[in-house]
Amino acid sequence: MKKEKILNFIFGASGSAKEVDWLTDDIFRAGISDFRTNFFVVENNSQLIGGNINTKPIILEDIFLERYKNRSKNCFIGIGSPGIRSKIVDFLRRNTSNSYFPNIIHPSVDFDRRKDKIIMGEGSIICAKNVLTTDIKIGNFVHVNIDCTVGHDCIIEDYVTISPGVNISGNVIIEEAVFIGTGVNILENLRIASGCKIGAGATLIKSALEPGTYVGIPAVKIK
Repeated sequence: MKKEKILNFIFGASGSAKEVDWLTDDIFRAGISDFRTNFFVVENNSQLIGGNINTKPIILEDIFLERYKNRSKNCFIGIGSPGIRSKIVDFLRRNTSNSYFPNIIHPSVDFDRRKDKIIMGEGSIICAKNVLTTDIKIGNFVHVNIDCTVGHDCIIEDYVTISPGVNISGNVIIEEAVFIGTGVNILENLRIASGCKIGAGATLIKSALEPGTYVGIPAVKIK
């Protein structure tokens, strides 16, 4: 009996989704995996239906459920917002079966490859030119964009988004659903509370223990 082909779906069709498609294509060309995208999936009220990205069709959620609900599939969440990413994962878990959420790591990423030095959940995306040093724990559905550094003994919880050019020093704990803007610097031994947003270019020199938006050098809470 012929084995069923596992299809690859990216949820979203904006800039983040395009970057995930680029990432999976790079991994495919490197011979590391067969994660090459088959379809992009968008919400039912989207105006993008009938279009494509890099020759790959864009389909609505309803079409996805009708045709692929129970089929074996890899699902990649190409959404920058932690909250929307979480909702899509919940939608897939409630409404589909045989859905898998692989981690994808660009071949250029430099990290400690010894056993259990980098522990990662599922569905996380680590883009090109990142450096993850050692003894790091990364949760589920974390996005680390290009050219970031993550120091030793850091913990990054579920649904965190780390934008390009972020530098995170050692022993930092980033709680669930934090959004970190482009070019942020985070000093060592700090904690960032769940749901915080750290504005682009900010430097965090003390822990952000209350949910809110932090900006500036040094970063302060503005709302």
